[in-house]
Amino acid sequence: MEGELTFTRVTPADRGTLEELVRDYYAFDGHDYDPAEQGPALDLVCAGAANALAWLIHGGGELAGYLILTTGFSVEYGGCDGFIDELHLVERFRGRGLGREVMDFAETAAKQAGIRYLHLEVELHNKRARRLYDARGYADSERTLMSKRLAE
Repeated sequence: MEGELTFTRVTPADRGTLEELVRDYYAFDGHDYDPAEQGPALDLVCAGAANALAWLIHGGGELAGYLILTTGFSVEYGGCDGFIDELHLVERFRGRGLGREVMDFAETAAKQAGIRYLHLEVELHNKRARRLYDARGYADSERTLMSKRLAE
């Protein structure tokens, strides 16, 4: 299965396709998609925002999913760090071992972007993803991610 996937950088022309994939991912993970919240972020991603790298994933000529890496900075982690913000394979591409190929690509792209540490989140119910990340050396930070929406 190795090499079955291809990765193409997202462009403004991909906006509708990316939104469909995001909606599918959110439904799978049990999140609500809010066009007023996620829509402007997708616009920025598709326009090539400097802190977001995004790819459409294809397998055998079919749309298989998407990957979004974001970049940040952390003194603790020695400079540029990154986050696998979103990684999703559509249903028919799951359970075929392709997650390893996506993670290989993500880690290589992160290194090429100068990212020293790569972070990700995984839903507690997603045991398959957790096994993949554990096997690749990702470790629970033993911290709780806390978030606050700042007023606009």
